[in-house]
Amino acid sequence: MNTYRIVNGLAFVCFSVAALAFAGCAVGAGGDDSLLDDVVEEDVDQAEQAMGVECANAAATATFVGGINYNSPQTYNTSSCYKGVVLDVSSYSSLYAQNPSGSVFPGRTTVEWADSLPAFEDEGHEARCESTYVAADLFEKVGSSWVHKTSKESLGSWTPFFDGGFCAGPAVSFSSEMQAGKTYRISATARSYKGSSAPTRKLHVESLQPVKAPR
Repeated sequence: MNTYRIVNGLAFVCFSVAALAFAGCAVGAGGDDSLLDDVVEEDVDQAEQAMGVECANAAATATFVGGINYNSPQTYNTSSCYKGVVLDVSSYSSLYAQNPSGSVFPGRTTVEWADSLPAFEDEGHEARCESTYVAADLFEKVGSSWVHKTSKESLGSWTPFFDGGFCAGPAVSFSSEMQAGKTYRISATARSYKGSSAPTRKLHVESLQPVKAPR
């Protein structure tokens, strides 16, 4: 029997066990072991996390004319658009496709978190807040095909305040990317964290007119 190979094998096993134990202690010191699972899943499942161009082939969840106003249920999934909703809007209105002088915000269509958010009293509130996730893809109808224009994503943000702080949910918007008179598709998802196995959460999509600065 090869004693040298046995000793080397035992040394490798011991080193691996020690390394795993050390990693576990390091995460435990941060107070939330689940965050490591999220990071690992993010690395492994990147191809499924973003809905991407495959949503061009999906059937629309809802259709609109001029602008969008949509509230999702908490759980959703669309064939060819993983854990996403698919919203089509034709004849996009000039009300939402303008940015007049003096505007604080231009005309736009927003995709925003519309579910509950962690409060200061909740355990791990800051990490949970900053894990909340929204992503959206914008397509334009060209002929009979949907052409992917851009993708956007956002995470929640914890803001310290005198009473402890609050969580601002994630949101993205499309403004100059959308022009009046054209037909668009927005595929969107909201999840408790950025991962393919993360549960979906309620989202709200709305076309908004420009906001002018107060005089």
